[in-house]
Amino acid sequence: MLVTVGYSERPSSTDGGSESAREAVNKSGRASPCDLALLFYTSLHDPKELLRAVTSVLGQSVRVVGGGAVGAITNDRFGYAGDQVVIACFWLDGIEVDILSEGGLREGERAVGERLGRRLAHLGVSEHSPVTLFYDAIDRVGGGMRLLMATRLLAGIEDGLGFLPDIAGAGMMGDYACTAVGQIAGGDGVAAHHAVALAYRGDIRIDTAIMHGCQPATGYYRITEASDRTILGINGKPALQFIDDILDHTIPHDRYPLFLIFGVNSGDKWGEFDEDKYASRLCLGIDEERNGIIMFEPDMVEGTEFQIMYPKLETDYIAPKVDAVFDNLAGRKPVFALYINCAGRAAGYNGEDAEDAIALQKAVADRAPILGMYSGVEIARIGGRPRGLDWTGVFSLFSVPE
Repeated sequence: MLVTVGYSERPSSTDGGSESAREAVNKSGRASPCDLALLFYTSLHDPKELLRAVTSVLGQSVRVVGGGAVGAITNDRFGYAGDQVVIACFWLDGIEVDILSEGGLREGERAVGERLGRRLAHLGVSEHSPVTLFYDAIDRVGGGMRLLMATRLLAGIEDGLGFLPDIAGAGMMGDYACTAVGQIAGGDGVAAHHAVALAYRGDIRIDTAIMHGCQPATGYYRITEASDRTILGINGKPALQFIDDILDHTIPHDRYPLFLIFGVNSGDKWGEFDEDKYASRLCLGIDEERNGIIMFEPDMVEGTEFQIMYPKLETDYIAPKVDAVFDNLAGRKPVFALYINCAGRAAGYNGEDAEDAIALQKAVADRAPILGMYSGVEIARIGGRPRGLDWTGVFSLFSVPE
């Protein structure tokens, strides 16, 4: 397998699509067209125009999968909240990739997942089969904004398949305003409210590392009342009042969204901190009327124990995580690194000085081509089970035999 990556920040969608695609093709040294492309772009681009430009370079028969991203990362460039376009072109060389697309997320994420699960079962996918999953995280039909839930989508896949395979992926949006920009799904054009699964067959392995950059700041608390995505009670007290008291009323409520991070530990409750066992959960908003805290996902239910987390100011945790994945290859050849990064981790957004994109670039160096995208939701395996995550970087390294 050969993978090459192209990048553009041209404001014209036609120019951005053709420039990024030509760069990827020129890096390959191949005369034959690629078999598959991953394409991500910000909301400043017209996805239909972008797709036309890309296929004019790659060829109309090439399958293209992708969608909205807040920004993009390669081995030597990165950017967000601008005109970023990034593409990875795959020459599969005997590896097979099945692309499964299902629409209807706004009518029910779980039903979409169940349909995907049944199709994955038909392919013979096992618990250890690598699967990449992308889905539209935003529903703006009707003028409002609603998040589409990874938790429900994954539950549906488990309903249809009977288990969850080794899934990593992203919930996609086009900018920090949570713009829905449409999804490209393997030759079916641009559509909204879709989920797309890529199931790999052949001698390919995808090893994943999770980078939270968070550590527990408190002991454990228990949710005693919840309704859908809203936490209403903690330790028997109104949730908002409880968190205010814990934080000593030093942080105003308007700073809670995208700042307040809870950690749910699936490992040893009293053991040494292991971020691979923690699912980060991010506050989306405040329900002042009900004294509640609104979360991105609906899985913090009554009985859930959690800790308040604080983000690390340095990015020195990234290189050891990346090195550990490369060290585990055992003679296999790394061919591609996919990095799905929570948009909130970008330094320009969260007010920190350290960019994790730069730390990632230094850690990977020239060992594999990188396609990184800034996402709304991340998906990876925590405690042996794929989950929707927040405030997380998911690093997936694709390898084949030497």
